[in-house]
Amino acid sequence: MFKKQIRRKIVAVSFTILLLLSGCSADMKSSEQAAKSSTESTDTRLFTTDKGEIEIPVHPQRVISDFGLLGDVLALGVMPVAIENYGATDVAYKELIKEIKVLEKWEPEYLMTENPDLIITRDEENYEQLSKIAPTVYIPVYELETGERLSFLSDVLGLGREKGREVADNFETKVKDAKIKLKNTGLYNKTFSVIRVQGENEIGVRWSNNLGGQILFGALELPQTEAALREVKAGVDWGATLSFEAVPEYMGDYILVTEYGNYQLIENNPVWKSLSAVQNGNVIVLSEPYMYLNDIYSWSAQLDLVTKELLNLAEKNGVPEQ
Repeated sequence: MFKKQIRRKIVAVSFTILLLLSGCSADMKSSEQAAKSSTESTDTRLFTTDKGEIEIPVHPQRVISDFGLLGDVLALGVMPVAIENYGATDVAYKELIKEIKVLEKWEPEYLMTENPDLIITRDEENYEQLSKIAPTVYIPVYELETGERLSFLSDVLGLGREKGREVADNFETKVKDAKIKLKNTGLYNKTFSVIRVQGENEIGVRWSNNLGGQILFGALELPQTEAALREVKAGVDWGATLSFEAVPEYMGDYILVTEYGNYQLIENNPVWKSLSAVQNGNVIVLSEPYMYLNDIYSWSAQLDLVTKELLNLAEKNGVPEQ
């Protein structure tokens, strides 16, 4: 009887010791993980930029991005802690950012409250102010090709340049697939135009890098009208504002209209109604804010949308003979 009691006590003590050791082990692992996380967030490296060599976190944890670069940052899989007020209700990534803090103003005192460890901006004018808050990397977006921009940004964010190249390559693959689908319909034998509604008596024509031109003529390389090509050759490579009298010459077999609730200003105009694209029902009306942005996330969404709309038109109306 006495021996059994001793055994029970020994087992109880042993079990208690095991529990204590297990708890210590868990605490040690937790401490090691915390230390590792702390080290990752505080380790820095020297990084060369247009503004010289600056010290940035190896693995930034609290990134703030301005609106112009937000889509690229999101496409790379990084979720900022705060963003510049993007001012538009209809952007491709609106669902993705609905939980992110939107700064009331893009000013130092507002950024400081978020305690960033890295600021990403294309705003060269305010670079000096921003760099006093936290390490700030200026990205000269208009001087870099898409793949180069994404590789640079990916490197800044601690992801390595390969991640940026991967995102760019994925977009190029989507473009190639879209081209094949559209070519199979015969749409590459037609001409295309991109316009924005500016008022009752004028519209803006775009033929290069925004409001859908970046997708139709940049990525998909769809044919433009002779009038548009003449303007591009003359060096007017963004677009023009036209009166309705001048509109017909620039309108192709298919028209992409970008608007913000004001399409009704032109849809009953006699000149507009006389256009072959309008009469054949080959007009796509899309949100201007959605088609405005030129980041890789927005481009990908815009490409999907435009391709789907064009394929729908080809199936619904057929492709007119030459």
